[in-house]
Amino acid sequence: MRVCLFFFWKVTTRRLEDMTPFMIVLGLALVFEGGQCLEREVLVAHGSVAVLPCVDEFSMLSYPTAVYWSRMIGDSMKTVWRREKSGLEFRPVRDQPRATCPVPNFGKGDYSLHIAGTTIEDGGKYVCEVEGKTRMVKVIMLRVIRASFSPAVVVEGSSTEAMCDVSPTTSFVRVNWKRNGHFISTTSLSNVSQRDAGIWTCQVSRKGVEVEATADLQVKGIATPQDNSSVLYAAVGSSVSLPCLFTDGLIPNTVTWNRTESPRPLPASFDWPLGSTASATIQRVEDGDEGMYTCSGRMKGLKREGIEVQRRMELVVARVLSSSASSGNGPVTLTCHLSKSDQNISYEWFRVTYGPNDTQTVTSVRKTKSFRIQQVTEKHAGEWMCRYYGKQGALGNVTYQFPIMGALKNGKSSPGNKTAMVMGLGFLFLVIFLVLFQMYRNYRRKKMILLYPAMETIVHQTTTEREQRQRSKAKMTEPCVGDPKSVCV
Repeated sequence: MRVCLFFFWKVTTRRLEDMTPFMIVLGLALVFEGGQCLEREVLVAHGSVAVLPCVDEFSMLSYPTAVYWSRMIGDSMKTVWRREKSGLEFRPVRDQPRATCPVPNFGKGDYSLHIAGTTIEDGGKYVCEVEGKTRMVKVIMLRVIRASFSPAVVVEGSSTEAMCDVSPTTSFVRVNWKRNGHFISTTSLSNVSQRDAGIWTCQVSRKGVEVEATADLQVKGIATPQDNSSVLYAAVGSSVSLPCLFTDGLIPNTVTWNRTESPRPLPASFDWPLGSTASATIQRVEDGDEGMYTCSGRMKGLKREGIEVQRRMELVVARVLSSSASSGNGPVTLTCHLSKSDQNISYEWFRVTYGPNDTQTVTSVRKTKSFRIQQVTEKHAGEWMCRYYGKQGALGNVTYQFPIMGALKNGKSSPGNKTAMVMGLGFLFLVIFLVLFQMYRNYRRKKMILLYPAMETIVHQTTTEREQRQRSKAKMTEPCVGDPKSVCV
């Protein structure tokens, strides 16, 4: 003989074969051979599907059977789900039923109750009664775990507290908290920031069973960047974006940008749109644009009041410094310079070459901040790039162009250039020789004429007569102009 102790009273009316109602009062019940009475505890997370087990492990029941699921509320029992031996199933009319007992599983001896979308109010004691040739009674204690915040939505700088509720409450439970997958020890937040936002997990352990319930903490304010530690890197001449992304609740036309810790105004190419995405852009970074920038705006609080939030970020400007001897043909030193750097930043120099179809080849040269070239030649002409790294990886690049003419100035000419130069010089010397030769001939002719004055007179007279004859011949060949009757001779 086995004894099953129930801590509740149940009153119900059932239809027997003789249709005689009867009242069953369960207090301290004695169950003899042919009956079963067991009690179990189930832990589930709020919002999940709870399965209250009611399985005939001994296969002592026969099919068809009557199944009754009830829940203890105070001193009374409330029917949750039931099915008579005739197959008649009772369901609630008004609301969509969340509790169901899959009938196809009855043939396997499984009469478990499934509760969808479990809430904290579903916690309590449930009774499963199965009647066939024998009678089986099982008691299940359902405990629901819920994680929440009070308040659930907060604004940056306010306070909130994480809570882990177990219903019905019980002792001997171990509770741990995780934030975005990492264990934490503090659940009370006095100065909420965007780093506190995310998925918080309440982990409850009891009697070897572990259940996790999650809650999403939403923090109103500036979502990107999350705090005031952001550092942006940009090369001189490039463009850079300063992020400032607000969450829902931004009051329109309240976003402002300014420079802090610097008397200089915003850069001339500084621009930002109005709206929740208030990220700014510097179209062309120049020397002097480095420093701290602040984005601020007003948010609507939980009580519709205006709360100002702001975010600071630092801009570091990179450039390449070139130093060479005053003579212009000495060594050249290239230095990768950042407006602000620390010991954790490393540098690496690359040679950039371009091939057909604008294919780019990047070759590592040296890992150093300053790169020295003893003699600049033609092979050094073109693009050089300095890449700087931090703990999180590459931070940015800055390029430098070696002037081609400067490289050729001190470089050696190629054989093709030598051939062209020789041909050019030869042609120049030939022209100069011909000019000098013609000048010499003219000089000799003039000198010979001066020795014979009479001959010079004859030559001059002959030339004059020849010119006159040519002019007369041209007049005779002209057509007559004026009176058409006249005849030209």
